[in-house]
Amino acid sequence: MRRGIFSLIAVFWVWSFLGGSLLAVEKYPSRPITFLVPFGAGGISDVTARLLAEKFKVELGQPILVMNKPGASGILALKYALTQKADGYTVVVGPATEALASPYFQGVEPFDIKELSFVASHLPQERVLFTTLDKPYKTFQEFIEYAKKHPDQIPVGSPTQWPLEVLKSIAVKEGLKMKFVVFKSGAEASTAILGKHVDLCETGTGTPAFQAAREGKLILLVNLGSETVPFFPEAKNLKQLGYPFTTVIEYGMLVRTGTPEDIRKKLEDTLRKVLNDTDVKEKMINMGLTPRFLDGKGFEKIVTEVLKSVPELIKYNKALQE
Repeated sequence: MRRGIFSLIAVFWVWSFLGGSLLAVEKYPSRPITFLVPFGAGGISDVTARLLAEKFKVELGQPILVMNKPGASGILALKYALTQKADGYTVVVGPATEALASPYFQGVEPFDIKELSFVASHLPQERVLFTTLDKPYKTFQEFIEYAKKHPDQIPVGSPTQWPLEVLKSIAVKEGLKMKFVVFKSGAEASTAILGKHVDLCETGTGTPAFQAAREGKLILLVNLGSETVPFFPEAKNLKQLGYPFTTVIEYGMLVRTGTPEDIRKKLEDTLRKVLNDTDVKEKMINMGLTPRFLDGKGFEKIVTEVLKSVPELIKYNKALQE
């Protein structure tokens, strides 16, 4: 009898020890998480990811490492993410619409959206076209008229593929011939327009170029999106002007499909909480951004709808090559 009791105690002790160890291993997160940013340092993707990382560290109790992996408008970062384990420790943070649309624009194999799980999104971003104060055009219409009279003489910059294609669609509709220059980030594009290395440049709200426009150092010609630009409510957007295509840039978080749902949900709930943080809201709004939480399903719906319009935009822009 006594021997049986000791055996039971021994079994219970072993179960408690091993069970507790297994629970400790399975608890998420138990080690640092990597926020994988598809664009270079200094741009809005990078700045907002680092802002969120500070708060995620507090909420989850683990360091958040921000890794910039620019290249091919987000393609390199997504490819890298798909080689990592589906365990929630590698989270893509940035403009998912841009990264997932880029393969279509570059003529490479598109990503299978089923390989990615949508955590949630944290902001939409309007894209805006700037020029410098010394140019002979001060409005978008004046620019169009000037560009018609000066074919192949106007260099126009952009750090991301989707807005660049929208710029090309404007050229197609208006019969313009312009030189297009691609940069690695909004920060690099901002430096180019502020240094007058290009005549016009598009970047998203919140970038150094956007802040310069707020200070009167650059002219905001038009909103390439379909909503309202913070601090510039009078700026017309392409939808209002009757153009067939606009930019749709949605920032959010992605993980590999196969990531346990409880982990994906924990990241989603944490992002929801972080976006309600007064400090985060104020910093984003002061930058000219519009913080907005959408859950994983809402985020996926936006991205899916956006991708459906990509082939049509590509077909439309082929007129530039013919």
